[in-house]
Amino acid sequence: MKISNTLILLSILSFSLLWACEGPAGIPGQDGANGENGEEGYAFEYTLTFSAPDYGAVLELPSDFTMLDSDVMMVYLLWEITDDGTEIWRALPQSLYFTDGILSYNFDFTKYDARVFLDGTVDLDGLGADLTDNWIARIVVLPAQFVNARTKLDYTDYNQVKAYLNLPDTDRTTGSYPTRPAVSE
Repeated sequence: MKISNTLILLSILSFSLLWACEGPAGIPGQDGANGENGEEGYAFEYTLTFSAPDYGAVLELPSDFTMLDSDVMMVYLLWEITDDGTEIWRALPQSLYFTDGILSYNFDFTKYDARVFLDGTVDLDGLGADLTDNWIARIVVLPAQFVNARTKLDYTDYNQVKAYLNLPDTDRTTGSYPTRPAVSE
């Protein structure tokens, strides 16, 4: 008992002396070199055609890219290019309403890929090429700090997302990109 009391007393005394000791401030160190700005958002572009039997496409992320479990993915389709070259991007899902049913462009994702697909009540086998062929899709990976931030960013507006995340512009000069049908809101 006497040994344990002595050890406790020595521990308290040692801790008090070490904790209370303070010397003069040292010489300030040099500032480190400025690092490069990191990426804040990532965009990947794909061309796809929706064809039978599944009317979908799996868009794999590059093998050298790691998406975190906390990140979120958005998919946008290039809906048209106006006469002055303005790109009109629409966030998925998008729905078109016809007299014989509804057609939806939709997606799901993992941290490795996105599956973009057609769904709805229309006969998918009867769709024209303007609804299925030569789509340009853009995947944007949004880091969790932006998704969880209190921002008034409209994630369905590609141009807002592009500006906020400082994503690069594309350089499309073609006027031959097909005009897609109007989307019913």
